[in-house]
Amino acid sequence: MANYKKYKEVLEKLGLRQLDVYRYKERDVVRAMRVQDSKILLIELPKHREEMSLEEFTNLIKARIK
Repeated sequence: MANYKKYKEVLEKLGLRQLDVYRYKERDVVRAMRVQDSKILLIELPKHREEMSLEEFTNLIKARIK
């Protein structure tokens, strides 16, 4: 079983608060709120979180929020 808490901690370090994670057959979509301005972001991942390393997840999130 994946430890989803680590992925949530990555989001928090990047200034985001995880609201929901929508799981589809082949991918995840993370709904997060940017803490500084309360903007809601939908971050589409190419695969499920547990299929990515934390480093890969971090880099992908950074790229998507810019």
